[in-house]
Amino acid sequence: MSEQPASSINAGFSPDGRAIGLQISGRRFDDLGVLQATHWYENARPALAKPNWEIPSNADSYGGDLA
Repeated sequence: MSEQPASSINAGFSPDGRAIGLQISGRRFDDLGVLQATHWYENARPALAKPNWEIPSNADSYGGDLA
């Protein structure tokens, strides 16, 4: 489409535990710049804790009935 490089990374979690994403995009053909900005962001922020999600007891491993 626009031929612009982009990177999507985790930027944290909302108060109810949902993931918040950050998209970094760059000028056309500036893949290296996008990767450098992504690398800088991931090294500049504190480590993220995993959300405290409970898996329902009736959850299956494949997302539903296959029949």
